[in-house]
Amino acid sequence: METALPQVPLWMNILLGIVALHLLVMPLVSRWAESHLELFLLAIGAAAVTISGKWSGELIHKTLAAPVYVSFIVVVVSVIFNNYSRYIFRILFAFFRTLEPRYSFALLVFILGLGSSLVSVTVAALILAEVLQVVNLEHNTTVKITVFACYAIGLGAVLTPLAEPMGLVINNALSGPPHHADFFFLLRHFFGWIAPAICGLSVAAGYAARHAGTTMQMHIREDKENYSSILRRTLHIYMFVAALTLISTGLRPLAQSTITHLGGKVLFLANAVSVIIDNATLAAIEIVPTISSTDLIYMIIGLAAFGSMLLQGNLPNIVAAEKLGIKSREWARVAVPTGLILMGVYFILLFIFL
Repeated sequence: METALPQVPLWMNILLGIVALHLLVMPLVSRWAESHLELFLLAIGAAAVTISGKWSGELIHKTLAAPVYVSFIVVVVSVIFNNYSRYIFRILFAFFRTLEPRYSFALLVFILGLGSSLVSVTVAALILAEVLQVVNLEHNTTVKITVFACYAIGLGAVLTPLAEPMGLVINNALSGPPHHADFFFLLRHFFGWIAPAICGLSVAAGYAARHAGTTMQMHIREDKENYSSILRRTLHIYMFVAALTLISTGLRPLAQSTITHLGGKVLFLANAVSVIIDNATLAAIEIVPTISSTDLIYMIIGLAAFGSMLLQGNLPNIVAAEKLGIKSREWARVAVPTGLILMGVYFILLFIFL
């Protein structure tokens, strides 16, 4: 028997709606919020938790502990690249010299998109950022390739429970009857939906790099990044992840009262809120063991397709943008149209074939 969700007071929904609106708009219109995004998100998260009355010792512990794993990966991968960059970059040079830039970047995005399901979205985003730092492209081209790649990474992460918490939440929720989800459950159900989108995003990345052959410069960094810079970047990412934990918890009552128990097609569109609420949180709210396969596909594809529309919407966005110095407005300028196209194509295909 399903447990009834608590009724959310109207005043709480209104205030949380205002908080959510600020979360969406302020990084795009306020230079302070854009330049200090991690502090802004922490403030928004604290406001949401306060309004929803969710403060507890357990939440504080979770907020402090949740970013540790991601931060550890960032430090380890950054140190590896810093100390072994000469050898890694030689491999990259050979790769980019063998193929034209448009093919090289298309293949890179394709590999990172599918590979994210095995190596985690954080590692995939860091590899992407390291490559783009070595291959000096025009900034606008770098932004486009980063956005397309992070969409591909976010989509690929759906395929296993390893890449990010959402996959694990889904597997755990559906491990019993009638779905009996095992490790390959997501791969079996979603590969046919996800792989073509990753291919399309790879082609888009290659197209963005079509003129890179005349401007691209590749260099081996002789100077190593100092450890204070690595730790400063890690601290920023730690704060980002902590803020996302607070935001997801604080806005959960709003999500529960507005998107729970919706049908598949409506749920697909409602999952646009994944641009501000963590995918795993939404999955935990929406998935019940008795969910139909059709509604499950609508739900997961919606979460994956919308997640990268704003910089704060997905972890790989934050990791890559922090390292490459991409601002919220630059991100949204490319990511919002990309997300709308992706959403539209998916919705049409799902409507036809499901």
